[in-house]
Amino acid sequence: MSIPRAAAKCRTCSSVLYPVQGTEKPSSPVVQCFTCPGKPFICGTCLSPWQGRPGDAKTLCPNNRCAVVGTLLTCGLITDSMNQVRGCPEFRACPKCYSLIMHIGPLCSEVNCSECDHYFCYICLRDSAECTSIACSTAGRQWFST
Repeated sequence: MSIPRAAAKCRTCSSVLYPVQGTEKPSSPVVQCFTCPGKPFICGTCLSPWQGRPGDAKTLCPNNRCAVVGTLLTCGLITDSMNQVRGCPEFRACPKCYSLIMHIGPLCSEVNCSECDHYFCYICLRDSAECTSIACSTAGRQWFST
């Protein structure tokens, strides 16, 4: 899943990213920033710096979690007005192990990762013990490279 072209912005300078011709195949979309020095190539799915030559069948995105980050950057927002985490992305990654998690149930912002047993606030992404969910602020969409 690649980021819709209208939403693809450079993580460094926020300029619009443009597709690189010949790299449109879904497994390796490559975009380019014409504003940053060196006009870097970037993965169109997770926005990680691209390594290698775009279009070369042997080069892939260097981010081992490319698909996970692509989901985090493009998923919808929770819109249920009765849900305490309204306005948060439908998916979050566990801050400890990066497993994808969906919020279930409208009443509590605390979630537990089934992979590593980490408890955290779905809204601000802090450890549950550190969060004061009454006044926490919504963390933005997550991005990481592994």
